[in-house]
Amino acid sequence: MKFKKIHAENYKTYKLLDLDLEVTDDRPIVLIGGGNGCGKTTLFDAIYHALYGLKIENEHHFEELFNAGVKNEQGLTNKYIVLEVTFSGMVLNQEQQYKLKRAYMLDEGRVLESVTLNMGGNQFTYGSGTPSAQRASNEEIVNKIIAANLPAELSNYFLFDAMKTSDLVKEEQINKLIMKNINSVMGFNKYAQLRKVSDTLLSEKKAERMQNDKIKEEYTNLTTAKQKLDGEIAKLNDEYAADLNYANENKEQYDQVKAGKDSDEVTREMMTKLEQSINNTVEFEGRYSQDIDSLAKDLETKVIYPKLASVIKTEIDVILQAKQDVKAARVNLLTDSQIEGITKQLVSLIEERYVREGTIDIPSLINELKSLQEKANTVEDKFSYLTASEVEALDKLVSTAISNPFVALDEKRERLNQDIAQMPKQKEKLKEYQRTLNGSDYTFLELYEKNTARIKELKEIIEIKKKESKEMGDKIATYDYDIPQVHDPQYDILCVLPDFFKNLSAKLLRAKKASIERMMRDQLNINLIVYAGVVGRVELSANDSDDISFKIYHKNGNEIYLSQLNAGAKQTVMQVLLKVLYNLGDYEPPVMIDTVMGVLDKESREVIIEKYFPDLAHQTILLSTDTEITTEHDFEKIQAYVAKTYTLHRDKENQCTTISEDYFGQKISDL
Repeated sequence: MKFKKIHAENYKTYKLLDLDLEVTDDRPIVLIGGGNGCGKTTLFDAIYHALYGLKIENEHHFEELFNAGVKNEQGLTNKYIVLEVTFSGMVLNQEQQYKLKRAYMLDEGRVLESVTLNMGGNQFTYGSGTPSAQRASNEEIVNKIIAANLPAELSNYFLFDAMKTSDLVKEEQINKLIMKNINSVMGFNKYAQLRKVSDTLLSEKKAERMQNDKIKEEYTNLTTAKQKLDGEIAKLNDEYAADLNYANENKEQYDQVKAGKDSDEVTREMMTKLEQSINNTVEFEGRYSQDIDSLAKDLETKVIYPKLASVIKTEIDVILQAKQDVKAARVNLLTDSQIEGITKQLVSLIEERYVREGTIDIPSLINELKSLQEKANTVEDKFSYLTASEVEALDKLVSTAISNPFVALDEKRERLNQDIAQMPKQKEKLKEYQRTLNGSDYTFLELYEKNTARIKELKEIIEIKKKESKEMGDKIATYDYDIPQVHDPQYDILCVLPDFFKNLSAKLLRAKKASIERMMRDQLNINLIVYAGVVGRVELSANDSDDISFKIYHKNGNEIYLSQLNAGAKQTVMQVLLKVLYNLGDYEPPVMIDTVMGVLDKESREVIIEKYFPDLAHQTILLSTDTEITTEHDFEKIQAYVAKTYTLHRDKENQCTTISEDYFGQKISDL
């Protein structure tokens, strides 16, 4: 996939945005400069939301996204927010051109949406006013095309803010983060889900086969108790992760307060973050409710029709095949009008050229010819009572690809449940912060230390409960002796599926393990300045995909602890991981990086510019300030790999961003 062009109208700081993003193999970089507040992140968002759509909740939200300058000059009547991205992608080893346009406008307080995808001249359109069946069909096609090039769930790995990567790589989170990256980009996570479902089905099947009611009850109670315990462990893991996040996010502030910084200032900063997190959860809950309502309204097209199609597909295929056979057999037959025309011409010719007595009965002759042709046709149309439009409708019913909407909804539900579960704790922390500001009950230091103690406590509880779950699993396994050994193909398959999916995931990871380790080591030796040239090996555990360990070792044998790396080094580790996953993953999307240098020091920046960016991807879009990629030294080093340069300028008077084709006044030299 390569971006060709981004076009936007009336979106945030852009009255009009029109950028050519095309690159060449030897110049894969688009370099976009701009100061703080000039629109770099908005440009980033424009590309992202052109691909995946804006979720505009209401009129107020629309006004927030609409350019203030246009709103003040012309108002919102008949005005659109437009996001349009042109890109190319490979389909069946052939490059295909796409233009995806999304437009949004207000109509009596409602936000209307229009989406158009042009794929090599074929156009698919849907919007707020499109009939539900047509919308479902076209929306499915558009979503499939986007997912084939860069699925939304993977976009954060290739379109990201580099500054945030160092925040993610803290203490125990690094291993989980790396595992999540690998599972997502490599597609291993689906096997864990299949394993879980297989386990549940196997337990139910075993209970069905047990003949002793008492043993069956014991077994069912035990498996139910284990499922409940595993659910508790999952919740404790979520709480543990949340507390660990809190510790990581507040460690710097904690150290500052310990060193004497004003604790009230730190507390207010934490309150702002918590309030934003709570508000985000509330907004997400609202969007989830809207998705549920939308599914309820379109239940026929999204659920009932696909289910009906799956049930009667075999019968419909028989009808369609029969119709195809009739059509093929009649491909050389004459139509009634053709028979009539030819017969009349032939009779006229005979009467002209040959003398004969009497006249020829043309209607009788035509009917006889029709009858002879019908007798010669050996293929009978058993479904002649179906009209052409009815046959077409049946064909569409079984051939239209419609994805299961419950999968995406279930993922949102799981995320929402996790966020909602954290809200009471977040609100309690807000109250504690408030009491801190009021000079009562708690201090920030006490809150942080209380959270640290809870992390230790949770870790111990989780270990105990995991041990208890294992013991339950061992006990459940003993009931296998009470199950009659009667041959049942379905049961036999279920017995092997859980271990099959577990082993498959582990084998796939091991297959990639050596490549990931080798490439990570080589890239770290180049880009991780503090250990450049001395990284001996990278070790990625692959024994169990649920519990991964990622370690870096010095060539002398000692471990290089990730927790001891500074923020810049941690950012480098994550950027190296991105490059490795890009090279080993199944997708080849563009890479787009905001705040490209993040917290890197001068020496690290030079290495990243010279050795990392030039061959990161077949298209790399960098959004930078002139303090990150400087015009004095850095631009000269990178310009040989740059295809396009742009600088974003903030027009305060007209409340918009303008663009020049340079990098803070510097232009690419002709080489």
